[in-house]
Amino acid sequence: MKYNRSAIMRNAWNIRRNAKVDMSTALKAAWALAKAMTEAETIGAESGWNYKVSANDWAKYGKNRTYVSTRIYTNAWNLKREIKLGYIDNMTGEFVAA
Repeated sequence: MKYNRSAIMRNAWNIRRNAKVDMSTALKAAWALAKAMTEAETIGAESGWNYKVSANDWAKYGKNRTYVSTRIYTNAWNLKREIKLGYIDNMTGEFVAA
């Protein structure tokens, strides 16, 4: 599997600016996010339905996280189910499964 390293580096710089962490931690978080997004894409493709992968940032109470989920639709607007993969802790760079 090939990853877009340019996008990962841009994402790491954004994490570094927003979470105010060092570059090593930001790169760990960016790589964890790229791997989680790839896994979410795989789950959506295997379902055989229409799907949408989302990554939502959340920052409150001294925490900074990015939640990753896959939404599977029966058609353009009817949500069949949502699969929550977990979140990436941008302060430590670790992936926490749901």
